Amino acid sequence: NKKITQTFQFKVIGRVQGVAFRYSTLQVANQLGVYGNIRNLKDGSVSGVIQGSAQQIQEMMDYLKRGPQFAMVQSLQINEISAINVTCFEILR
Repeated sequence: NKKITQTFQFKVIGRVQGVAFRYSTLQVANQLGVYGNIRNLKDGSVSGVIQGSAQQIQEMMDYLKRGPQFAMVQSLQINEISAINVTCFEILR
């Protein structure tokens, strides 16, 4: 009985670099059991991939919409993609 997983690509726009956004997202993903990755982009946003159950994805999206204490999220762009082979959540450089 395999758990149905969903995979989404996301981009968070706003004050999301230099506020521990990637590190805090890693912690939340690990708490929720979500797999994927996150990275800083040159345009000042962060982007990545999240993979998990529908409930895990919803909770992760709720977090990405607000971020850590000093972040100021202006928008979250998200779209479903084909599953990727990931076994953890990691920060990409």
